[in-house]
Amino acid sequence: LSREKSRYIGPIYGQFMLTADGPRIIEINARFGDPEAMNVLPLLKTDFIELCSTMIDGTLCNKQIKIDKKSTVCKYVVPEGYGFKSMVGEKIYVDEEGVKSTGSKLFYASVNKGDGYVTTTSSRSLAVVGIADTLREAERLCEDALSFVRGDHIFIRHDIGTEDLIDKRVKHMRQIRGI
Repeated sequence: LSREKSRYIGPIYGQFMLTADGPRIIEINARFGDPEAMNVLPLLKTDFIELCSTMIDGTLCNKQIKIDKKSTVCKYVVPEGYGFKSMVGEKIYVDEEGVKSTGSKLFYASVNKGDGYVTTTSSRSLAVVGIADTLREAERLCEDALSFVRGDHIFIRHDIGTEDLIDKRVKHMRQIRGI
């Protein structure tokens, strides 16, 4: 962009893949990442609108950004068959007050509103983010919140954010790197 004398203002993030030769960039996106933003933005203590204003006026580098030192775990509720042949139009009942009582955050994604429920589309339906001092506690809060979400044809990766899965992934990355 600087070579082309173009100015970009806004979020940017990269998708990376770890190889035996180190990380490689797969793509760069000029938008908030999903679920990355849902994990980070709830921890932001600095006013978000103020941050956007400093991006626009070019003073972000002078801004002290404060982020809560917490852990987050984000788990999606998706329609059964997601990624292959999603079941569309299936009802999901969400007890929003129940989710809120756990301290977790609820983010609706691609759903249609019904009377006391939402229905699935072919994409992700909703996400729940648990926030706590430790990863283990954030994962537990996320699971507690998910107990307030029910539907006959939904799928949730309950292993996301667990120590077992993280240890498995770290071990795999070390094998790739030959460490």
